[in-house]
Amino acid sequence: MADKLLKREDLEKLIGSVVGGGGVFVGPTVDARQVVFKPVSKAEDVTAEYIVARNSYKEYLFPQTEVIADYRIGKEGVDLKGRDAAPAETVIFGARPCEASSLSALRAVFTWDFVDEFYTKREDKTTVITVACTKADAECFCTTVGLSPETKTGSDVYLLETESGDYLAEAVTEKGKAFIEKHSSVFGAAKGAKAKKLFIPEKIQGIDLGRVAAKLADKEHYSDPVWPELTRKCIGCGACTFVCPTCHCFDITDEGTAYEGERRKNWDACQFDSFTLHASGHNPRDFQYKRWRNRFNCKFNFYPNKFSSKGCVGCGRCIRVCPVRLDITEVMEELSKG
Repeated sequence: MADKLLKREDLEKLIGSVVGGGGVFVGPTVDARQVVFKPVSKAEDVTAEYIVARNSYKEYLFPQTEVIADYRIGKEGVDLKGRDAAPAETVIFGARPCEASSLSALRAVFTWDFVDEFYTKREDKTTVITVACTKADAECFCTTVGLSPETKTGSDVYLLETESGDYLAEAVTEKGKAFIEKHSSVFGAAKGAKAKKLFIPEKIQGIDLGRVAAKLADKEHYSDPVWPELTRKCIGCGACTFVCPTCHCFDITDEGTAYEGERRKNWDACQFDSFTLHASGHNPRDFQYKRWRNRFNCKFNFYPNKFSSKGCVGCGRCIRVCPVRLDITEVMEELSKG
């Protein structure tokens, strides 16, 4: 239950305290007429006028590119030195409850058969402060995948906007409690502040996730003509995967000269035609619909069965950024039939 109050006017103090202590404060801010998550240093840069930020905050836990080792080739052979992950204390402010729930999905992948400390150390150093939704748009479908603006999974501190523009605050985790205690000067008593009414998107009635999962698990459905029919307009740009808070594919490449350089981990995407291209030239996913089918399977079949967590949180980013308006919920509806 929210028992603390963060006044909007005290947000400047909170940012100053985090940044002044050597940390990074990431919040939703307007850049090129779009709301995006970026590091901010002033409260006036943080906007409250958004539904979801254009990008996911996952890039502050799992960067688009990062150096994991350095190499040098000499007369004695190859010298490869790994780098240590040393992230700064980071605060993610203004995440929505749907995408906060994606953290369990990312952690499941990065601790599955090997603990990727480049991810885990960043998450351990990150405090996620969510702001519950008081508005939504046609692309929001969190309730369809079993979430809502009231979901607190993945949140360290859960905020409710008040009618006066302040925030009621609830510490959800021990990390959240420690954060509020550390910054107790800006978190006061709630004193009867009234929260705005949350906007709960209507569940899409034509979607049955159980039926979707059953069809995807049926190998005979793998060659169903529904895939090329529904997804033939996909151009393989990868935008959907890059903005998705749960997509996590990456490649590791050596970049530099023949004598020295860096080993880097870079984002990759199953929607790219080279993603499954073999050295022989054979590509088992040689048509785009097969690549889209794989992404859909990952979201609603492979991922929940392997990790018991959500591969899709219903944030709707993939729908908003798709240049050909390919809507994942339409495919979910089609697979829910019969």
